[in-house]
Amino acid sequence: MPIDVGPYREKEFPVTAKFVYLNHAGVSPIPASAAEAGIQVLARARDEGAVKLRKWTETGNEARRRFARLVGASPEEIAFIKNTSEGLSIIAAGFPWKEGDNLVTSNVEFPSNIYPWMRLQSRNVEVRMVPARDGRVRKEDLFKACDGKTRLITLSSVEFSNGYRNDLSGIGEFCQHHGIFFCVDGIQSLGVLPMDVKSYGIDALAADGHKWMMSPDGIGGLYVSKEVMEMIEPVILGWHSVTNRFDFETYDFRLSPDARRYEPGSFNSVGLASFNASLNLLLTVGVDRIHERVRRLTEGVIDSALKAGFEVVSPRNPEERSGIVTFKIPGIDCNALSNALLDRNIVCAPRAGGLRISPHFYNTPEEIQRLFEAIDAERGA
Repeated sequence: MPIDVGPYREKEFPVTAKFVYLNHAGVSPIPASAAEAGIQVLARARDEGAVKLRKWTETGNEARRRFARLVGASPEEIAFIKNTSEGLSIIAAGFPWKEGDNLVTSNVEFPSNIYPWMRLQSRNVEVRMVPARDGRVRKEDLFKACDGKTRLITLSSVEFSNGYRNDLSGIGEFCQHHGIFFCVDGIQSLGVLPMDVKSYGIDALAADGHKWMMSPDGIGGLYVSKEVMEMIEPVILGWHSVTNRFDFETYDFRLSPDARRYEPGSFNSVGLASFNASLNLLLTVGVDRIHERVRRLTEGVIDSALKAGFEVVSPRNPEERSGIVTFKIPGIDCNALSNALLDRNIVCAPRAGGLRISPHFYNTPEEIQRLFEAIDAERGA
């Protein structure tokens, strides 16, 4: 059933009163319910101190269940993280590397999915970056880069600059067949594209919430499959990492049997409350419905860009598309154009030498039309 976005725009997205916001692949505005959830935590801390200290535990349990549902995992496989970089670093640092091992990634990844792995070079672990071809990370190129010493493939679910959606299922099948660990940066897909870590054969996935999950900075989720959890050693430990975490007067160093072993201490309770509310909104609307809505919006972007004579650098094959469309405009500096559009209260981002457009479900075809009218006005067309 199509989404009636009118009530959501009115109730949850006051940002629409001023802005045409088309940069959810960058940083999203948060829904009103998410903002209110965070405000309530601050108000309790202001008015009651720590009288309801365990409230954050209840909120955490609820958010853990919701994030698990979003990715197709069990709550026991979910840990909270500050950001995607932290989640990927947990995997990179905790993996049982041996000298001479290698890992495979691509040369178009966001730095969050590069630097944690590059650091391993000091341990004589080789980082193999497969070049993208025509903006695509060809899975056959990834497979050719693997050999008997390949321990891990790490890749984004969606490439940040042009929105190319990697074939997670095909790559995961290859990894399972060859005993290779599959790690995914999921930040450009969670909340807008369906995700099923089990059917895709993903061993670990990290994503923070400030993009498509429409949450504040500083909170996100890490999935680690229970089948590989004992393989990934927690590298930062604290009172929350152990089984008897609330027995403060007894030192009992037994790691939590679930993914909470990767949570060393107290949560960002304000961010967690907002994250929980945003997850609830996404799941209530339904990611399948969100995906269909955004698919239609991005089709409108592609059609308008092509009609205007622009070069669409994002994939047009439905199986390769995501919520991102990037296009180049002949003779136009898209950095300057992005700033000019912002002066018109239209928010997008310059990427890959072009303009990156990333609408969410509450955006409308009329807003896409307004974007292209503004581009024409700036070009003097």
